Amino acid sequence: MDSAQRRLAERRLVAALRRLHRREPMRVDVRTDALLPELRSDPGERLPPGHRGGGSLREVSDAELLAVMEALVEAGNLVRRGHRVRLSDHTPILLDPQMRDRVGRLMTGLREAGAEPPRVDGVAARMGIPVGVVDQLRSAGELVQVAEGIDYPRGVADKLRARLDEMARHGPLTVSRVRDRLRTSRRHAEALIAFRRGLRARQH
Repeated sequence: MDSAQRRLAERRLVAALRRLHRREPMRVDVRTDALLPELRSDPGERLPPGHRGGGSLREVSDAELLAVMEALVEAGNLVRRGHRVRLSDHTPILLDPQMRDRVGRLMTGLREAGAEPPRVDGVAARMGIPVGVVDQLRSAGELVQVAEGIDYPRGVADKLRARLDEMARHGPLTVSRVRDRLRTSRRHAEALIAFRRGLRARQH
């Protein structure tokens, strides 16, 4: 990649990430596999190279774009967490005090429920939390949806996944075994096993 293409890729990456942040202002960061398609849909792709903002990156591979992204991370322009990235100056929009209190109580209740939380949407509705806020909590990774109607706070999901990994080292992860060890329902045990299997499949 020549220097002109690199500079264009840097501008497009930052612009794409800024658009994604504006689109979902409560989200802390975005997945890199969402960032690259946003970059390639930039209006500048349809403009001639000499035009302000014009020029094409069609000949630049995803791997080269990811290398440019890593250089921006090293320079401090972007912050990366695993497969997620954000602008270094991005601050998610905070909820108003009343909604923040409701969300705090929702998350506390879910943490206290352990491995068998109630359906989030129903609880949130009774607390006056809009569906959009719940969706944003999921998008930001604060809520991990392992199956339809089964969501865990991120910390709880991480601990449950660690427990399943430990159990798997000492025998097969059967539904009855997971149900009994985690003291949860069959439905939740099945969802956790399937979710772990899906994560492991994506990692390999």
